[in-house]
Amino acid sequence: MRVLVTGGHGMVGRAMQAERPAEIAEVHFASTKDGDLRDVAACRALFERIRPTHVVHLAARVGGVWENTRYIAEFFFDNVRININVLEESRRTGVRKVVSLLSSCVYPDGAALPLRERDLHAGEPHVSNFGYAYAKRMLDVQSRAYAQQYGGSYVCLIPNNLYGPHDNFDLESSHVIPAMIRKIHAAKTGGEAAVLWGDGSPLREFTYSHDLAAALWWALFKYEGGPLNVGTNEEVSIRTAAETICAALGYDAARLVWDTSRPKGQHRKPTDTSRFREAVKLPSTPFARGAAETVNWYVANFPRVRGVPAS
Repeated sequence: MRVLVTGGHGMVGRAMQAERPAEIAEVHFASTKDGDLRDVAACRALFERIRPTHVVHLAARVGGVWENTRYIAEFFFDNVRININVLEESRRTGVRKVVSLLSSCVYPDGAALPLRERDLHAGEPHVSNFGYAYAKRMLDVQSRAYAQQYGGSYVCLIPNNLYGPHDNFDLESSHVIPAMIRKIHAAKTGGEAAVLWGDGSPLREFTYSHDLAAALWWALFKYEGGPLNVGTNEEVSIRTAAETICAALGYDAARLVWDTSRPKGQHRKPTDTSRFREAVKLPSTPFARGAAETVNWYVANFPRVRGVPAS
């Protein structure tokens, strides 16, 4: 088994490195330095050099709501190119199995809760990120089409909100947990109040990156089937998440300021992970512990973290 992990130096790729099973002798964790996967020639050169038998496809252009909305066409174009190239080169070089990562944001806006895999294509995604969402939906479509016409195994996992060490902490393109860690850490350092968006009431499921890594390794060995929701089923309010981060940083949560003029997002969007939990019993890191580990990593590595400008 020769495994290629695209996006292998991002948050989930780094977690997969840490959770790598001992029985896999050869794994190549590719980064952008190994080639721009949007480019056909570069993607082909990577596959020709590695000649993988199995692929875990993590590479994507990702960002928060602001960046998704501002660059919505680019998010669609770049992600479609990446996905088409990776799956086509997998087919062309005889890869036996491809495990690809989608996102819970691909689900239709207003879909019945909890979000179930059967509803993946049952309506329009949210207007704020429809470019990215449709690109990810097409990854599912391409996976099913390739399996039907060419054979081989092409499966897709759908995680809920992810966080962990090696995340992106850029305030314009990050997701909620890294953004709050950076803001609260900066407020503590500067002796200031930390200003957070919304009112803190929405509920989210936050999955620790190492738990997803374990699920990806399991899927590579064991899972065959259609798109599968994976991750935690623990709902945490944004306010509780912020207070948990405050506790890990030693910052007084009473100093948090909630800017209610800013959007707070949907109140809930839980995913139904029952099929995943029936298929395999994997550890699920409680949010308080995962948040503390992420905060400790951030503090230990600051300012040499992704998304924080070099001073």
